[in-house]
Amino acid sequence: MSDSTRPSAFPTPEVPSRLGVGPMSRNAVDAALNVADRLDQKLMLIPSRRQVEAASQGGGYVEGWDTAAFAEYVRGNDADGRLLLCRDHGGPYQSAGERDRRLTPEQAMSSALESYQEDIRNGFDLLHIDTSMDLDGVADDRVAIDRAVELYGQCVEYARGQGREVMFEIGFEDQGRDTNDPFEFQELLGTALDRLGKAGLPLPTFVVAQTGTKVVETRNTGGVVVAPSAVGVAVRALADVTERHGIALKAHNCDYLSETTVEYLAAKGVHALNVAPEFGVVETRAFIALLRELGLGIQLERFLALAYASGSWRKWMTEDTTATDYERAVIAGHYVYNTEHFRDIKAAVQHEARSRGVDVDARLRTAIEASIENYARPLSAVERRVPVAGSAL
Repeated sequence: MSDSTRPSAFPTPEVPSRLGVGPMSRNAVDAALNVADRLDQKLMLIPSRRQVEAASQGGGYVEGWDTAAFAEYVRGNDADGRLLLCRDHGGPYQSAGERDRRLTPEQAMSSALESYQEDIRNGFDLLHIDTSMDLDGVADDRVAIDRAVELYGQCVEYARGQGREVMFEIGFEDQGRDTNDPFEFQELLGTALDRLGKAGLPLPTFVVAQTGTKVVETRNTGGVVVAPSAVGVAVRALADVTERHGIALKAHNCDYLSETTVEYLAAKGVHALNVAPEFGVVETRAFIALLRELGLGIQLERFLALAYASGSWRKWMTEDTTATDYERAVIAGHYVYNTEHFRDIKAAVQHEARSRGVDVDARLRTAIEASIENYARPLSAVERRVPVAGSAL
């Protein structure tokens, strides 16, 4: 394996975009579009099945959008086609309802395929085939690969029947704080690609690896934060593995990283990365700041109580958390944006804000745009310094 300083011996794979943006709200989608236009870059919108889902499966929590409504909104506002529609964490048991209803693996696979088919019908550009989850935990590698190849083939066949070609992203593990062992990763990826090849299926555009990034509460606790040098060596080796196959390395859970760390990961071989919950938290913090600025204490208390009561902060907490109720509410804020209670609160805020010449949504979008640019800028900087594949940094 290579060290962390030399350039790759393999050509750098072409990617449709270097940054995946979680569409945590309508404002987040609009902010991504503004940034893409301003920086003249393509960005990936990466809704999970919980955020945006097929109408037949109940839709998602973001704006109440089902897949068709989400795609229609994005395409209707993106005349230049700068935003790519990319399904994040599709696959069995990636929808909360599949576990709640205790679906069998066969039922969960059928549900996942139905969701993917709706994505394809609505013009999604890329599908993340994530088969890492099982009914009561994490699927073992063999099962994950079997399911991934099955879904991959079904999606390719369905897309071609629709006259479309879609890109794919594969991954087999739940996100952790450490990096993959490059030799184990090489074996796992080789097995998956061999299976895809024997089935006559195209190569994926991205493969997800563990890159020392992990979101907990409102910070990143991954190894890249605490031991960047060691992570850099491993990431360069992982990138060599994917580049050898002509596939790009994707990093997930990259929220709450500094611009310096983002640039570091890109320099070591991460070709693209995803950021999502941070943008929801940024919007919530901006909303809270505006409520305080307007002196709307009652609405602030109502919002914080609503967010806390949702319990949506629980999945992000450490076992030994010392987070306050306020901090938990901030984490959960964006999960309640589509509730009637929140709409009532926001309507009262907008009424007061208009009387003072303040556009609430413009204020929130500005905050999200700044956060998105914290990732888009360093990724663009690395790209500019590597004008040809394999150039030294």
